[in-house]
This record gives sequence, C-alpha cells and structure tokens, in this order.
Amino acid sequence: MKERDNETVPNDITQPARPDALPVLVEFVRAHARTIGCKDERTREIGVAVEEALQNIVQFACADGSGEITIACNIHDMGALLIDITDTGIPFNMLVATSFPETADFIGPGPKPSTNKLKKALGNIEYRRDAYNKRNILACVVWK
Repeated sequence: MKERDNETVPNDITQPARPDALPVLVEFVRAHARTIGCKDERTREIGVAVEEALQNIVQFACADGSGEITIACNIHDMGALLIDITDTGIPFNMLVATSFPETADFIGPGPKPSTNKLKKALGNIEYRRDAYNKRNILACVVWK
C-alpha cells in the first residue's frame, strides 16, 4: 500500500471485465500516478491510455462478460510507476492485433482495437500470456 495525502492506496484492484467497472479501474491508476508526482494533465493522459487498453480487453478478450481485470501498480526504485493489467479473457495481444493480416479472422468485421493513446502515453509496453493461469498480462512503465 502507498500513502498519498494521508490516504492509503492499495497496490492492486480486481473488477469484472465490464464497461461499468472501467471508471473504477482508471481512477485506481490515476491515484497511483498522483503518488509518483504526476501533474493533472499527465494523470489525465495516463487515465485515457489505460481506459483505451481496458476497453480493448472488455471488447475483445472478455467479450462474453465473464472475465475479470486486475490492475497492480508498484513504484520502481527509479520513480517510475509499473502497471500490470491482467485479464482472464481469451488470448489477445492488443499491441499487434491490427498489425498482421492473419488477425482479421480473429477480430472479424466491426471495430478494431486501438492502442494509439496507450502507446503514446505509456512506455515499455509488453504483452505476455500466462498460459498456465490462462491470463493476459499487459505490463507498462509510466514516468512523470
């Protein structure tokens, strides 16, 4: 847990992978961004980027509505905010989902995943699949 203005902020949060849970998850990350000293504009930018990632998870990885999303935030020794966004959905790498023609079969017609805001606002973004626990993990690094 981290202290911010005499307020204790937990290191992680879990919510259902549904659109109505996204504001709670985004605000959780914003609270952690404030703990590392991010100014209001940067905190908003981080929130918008995380919201984009969460929307992709809800729409593509957990489209059946039965999954969960867990966000863990930790502060690195160098002052960066480490964010791990984990979901229990089907394997889905949003970072390359529109990069290869083969993904068209997976995504199908309709809206495509977007990562423009995510890639612009956050650094060192990596996707990995924990096949043993059947989870997708999006790991990001945030600097003030």
